[in-house]
Amino acid sequence: MSILFLLASLGVINGAMVGLYLVLKKSATPSDRYFGGLLLVLVVRIGKSVFFYFNPETDRLILQIGLSACVFIGPFFFLYAKALQQSARAFRRLDIILLITLLVLIFGIGIRFPYRAYPEVWNGYIIYGIYAVWLVFFVMGLYICIGLLKGAKLSAKSMSPNQQYLLAMMIAMLFITFTYQASLFVGFTYIWGSLIFTLAFYYLSARVLLSRRPITPKVTTPALENGPELMKRVDDLMLKDKPFVQQGLKLDELAVMAGLSKHTLSKLLNEEYKLGFSHYVKSHRVEETKGLILTRSDLSLEGIGYEAGFKSKSAFFEAFKAMVNCTPAAYKRANGMVRERKISTE
Repeated sequence: MSILFLLASLGVINGAMVGLYLVLKKSATPSDRYFGGLLLVLVVRIGKSVFFYFNPETDRLILQIGLSACVFIGPFFFLYAKALQQSARAFRRLDIILLITLLVLIFGIGIRFPYRAYPEVWNGYIIYGIYAVWLVFFVMGLYICIGLLKGAKLSAKSMSPNQQYLLAMMIAMLFITFTYQASLFVGFTYIWGSLIFTLAFYYLSARVLLSRRPITPKVTTPALENGPELMKRVDDLMLKDKPFVQQGLKLDELAVMAGLSKHTLSKLLNEEYKLGFSHYVKSHRVEETKGLILTRSDLSLEGIGYEAGFKSKSAFFEAFKAMVNCTPAAYKRANGMVRERKISTE
């Protein structure tokens, strides 16, 4: 029994240390931090399981904290998979809103119905709702991971180290999720989830140390064969139809207009344009404002920014200065003087 407790506890302790490191690391990417968050909520949930298994009289507050952490397991796995898929370098606002909403919701429920006073409520609707959120987001994340492994043969020789790592993590998450979800309905002990986590954690850590690769590898996929042709198609669309003047234009919306998948367009802009979707749209908006500054004297500079698709004056001025190396007002003055010289010489 003591060996079982040691094995279950070791994964919790070391998982917490790695999770904190990834979340707090200065140079961490969104996928790093989401993976760190996933580790932390897993160790909270699994730590609660260990406490309760070896000490059934555990304080109910610990049980509440452990159950509350479950609501984040699926979402963190989903956000981690999505960050890998999109090679994200910045956090998306909607993703942060999702996590904050779940935090406020579970915190509010905990205050209104503390486990110490309402165990029957937690063991009823609340726990089923929490596990439903876990399962739904886990399936969504699993779907993304399967897409990242699409085309790879399931053998050590044909798969890259990154793909092997991702596959191993998927299997571990699948077993952990199945163990806890099944325990809710079947009733068998979920200490197995703790043991699976420990074994998976040390297996994945050993692979990282032996290969000297980062804990959250970026899955590499083949370059687009017809990248230049696709890039020209998107460029022609931007010049002809000017979809960038639509405020809040999203990657998936532009992808539909160009007849591409969201993933293909993201990959295309990262490989061919090099600077990604956000910069690509801003560059077209800035070029549009340069023309409007010289032709639309009826509009203020702020109005020109809105006309080109910028949401605010500050966003317009910041993008313009970064790409043109001067303010819109300075550009207008300089080019206005040039036009006056041309007119006078004619």
